[in-house]
Amino acid sequence: MYDKTTSAQFRKYGSIYDEAKDISKEDLILKQIVTSDKVISSLYKFSEPTYIEIVKGMASILISDSNSGDFKLFAVHRKLEIKPNMYFNIISMTDQITFNLIIPSGYNLKLEFLNPPYVYNRILPTINIPEIMAYYYTIKSPNYNFKGERHNLFELTFVDNGTLNTSIDGVDYTLNSSDLIIYGKNQFHTQSVNSDSACSYLTIMFDMECDDDRLICNKVFHCRKELYKAVRTFAKNISSTIPYSENLILSNFHEIIIRLFQYDYLGVDASKLPKESQQHFQDEILEGIVEYINEKIACPISIEELCSKFSISRSSLQVLFKNNLNISPKKYINDLKLSKSKQLIKENKYTISEIAFMLGFNSIHYFSRAFTQHYEISPSEYAQTLFKS
Repeated sequence: MYDKTTSAQFRKYGSIYDEAKDISKEDLILKQIVTSDKVISSLYKFSEPTYIEIVKGMASILISDSNSGDFKLFAVHRKLEIKPNMYFNIISMTDQITFNLIIPSGYNLKLEFLNPPYVYNRILPTINIPEIMAYYYTIKSPNYNFKGERHNLFELTFVDNGTLNTSIDGVDYTLNSSDLIIYGKNQFHTQSVNSDSACSYLTIMFDMECDDDRLICNKVFHCRKELYKAVRTFAKNISSTIPYSENLILSNFHEIIIRLFQYDYLGVDASKLPKESQQHFQDEILEGIVEYINEKIACPISIEELCSKFSISRSSLQVLFKNNLNISPKKYINDLKLSKSKQLIKENKYTISEIAFMLGFNSIHYFSRAFTQHYEISPSEYAQTLFKS
């Protein structure tokens, strides 16, 4: 971070002004300079006050009151008057800049060469993830065994709960809760779960451009606090449908990958996991699915729709409901619809046919049969018990 020329720190080297210099009224020379330089190998030193006016683009000024190498960088705001005998040069912050260098006609110029040259550090991405091809949450039973595959994508696996055994090109790894690993492109990898307990994990398949992917591939990462929070945020956002969600998800995933590249540079203090790490993503996923079903209960809701929206396989969805609610997702939806139908019947605003239609039942006959099987009384008979005179 550096200061602007409008800051008090710049007064040591010069000042700012608003109105452009009228060289016809003053004994001045104007030189218009176009540059895209990000590397500065020499500095100006004028014996008289010098003026700089940016015409196009954004620029910074590298400046010092001596040639000792103690330079300051300021972002150029407004027009500049540089004090005599300052060492300075202008750096292009945009692709190209145009500026006016205005100097007294009787100027005395000295060039100071820099060894090594000064390099302007631009903030540019060194990691790019152009696309996430797929992501899904999986719950695998004990003794699950995936014989393996290879593909031309990177693949991240984060273990939410349990233990996952995996191999990459014949090398074995073990991932416990809150561990993750990245398979590189075209690497043959297998996955299996031992016989003791089930394992749930998040899988993300993506493309990536970076200097050296070997720094993060084929390595078990034990999630530290900030990395774990980044993974958790990604998991929360993957089912969002509000505008620009895709951009947010990509941004979340960029943070995960960046933190993996930074992993070995973090201190010991960053190793502690937050308290919510004792919970699991499946709790949040189930909560989100149940909330979605409640919101859409008046519409037809298919199992395929739930799997697609929440990036979960059909078998994992069944396990999720069975383990946590002791009911299948289809039965949960139907029971909720029937409960809602009882409420609507009590309100006495709609006919039985209208209620069946509102709740997405295929026909009044199917609704009546389901209601009767569940409550051991038909919808019409139930209405009569409520409103008989």
